Amino acid sequence: MLRKRQSKKRNLLTMVPLLERRVTLEQGSAETTFLVIQRTNFVERMTIRYFKQPSVRKIKLDKFGAFAIKQMEYKCNVNQISEAMSEHFGEEAEPSLPRLMKFLEILEVHEWIVWDEEEQN
Repeated sequence: MLRKRQSKKRNLLTMVPLLERRVTLEQGSAETTFLVIQRTNFVERMTIRYFKQPSVRKIKLDKFGAFAIKQMEYKCNVNQISEAMSEHFGEEAEPSLPRLMKFLEILEVHEWIVWDEEEQN
C-alpha cells in the first residue's frame, strides 16, 4: 500500500514572520508608510535597464499594515502582533486576527516575508 506523506503540523500563531532581505519599510510623511521592494530578478532588471522602469516598488500601507510590519521588525509571533494590534487600535482593529492573517497571506504569496519556525519569547 502507498502511504501518504506525513506533513508536520505548524501552528501559525507561534510562527514569526520576518521581512525578506530585499523588502524594507520606509516612513514617508507623518501618516504615510511605504513597503519598498527591490526589483532583483533577471526580468525585472532587464525592464529597469531597457524600458526605464523604476528599480524599486513602493506600496503604500494603511495604518494596520504599517503597525504589523513594525511589529515584525521586533520579531514578534503572529499571536503577539494580533494582541498588540487589538491593544493599540482597540475596537477599530477588530477582527484583528483574520485581518492580520489575510495581510500575511498576501505578503507570503508575493514572497515578501519568510517564516521563522521558532517561537520568540
